Amino acid sequence: MASKEQLQKVATQCDEYNMKEDFSVELSSDFSVENIKSCENCIHFTRDHKCDMNLVDKVLSSMAMELDKK
Repeated sequence: MASKEQLQKVATQCDEYNMKEDFSVELSSDFSVENIKSCENCIHFTRDHKCDMNLVDKVLSSMAMELDKK
């Protein structure tokens, strides 16, 4: 299972990320949508804490390969 930090990083890199409409947060001047982006508030993230498109591991692997290239 991915950590909260990993789920946030995955969401910023995932092409299929789509925030749930019912996810509401009061945004302050120092709080942006980028700061709350997470698989946990994506429409594809299930109650069982899994991506219904099986993208978490794929995106994490892709991110790891990008780091290896540097």
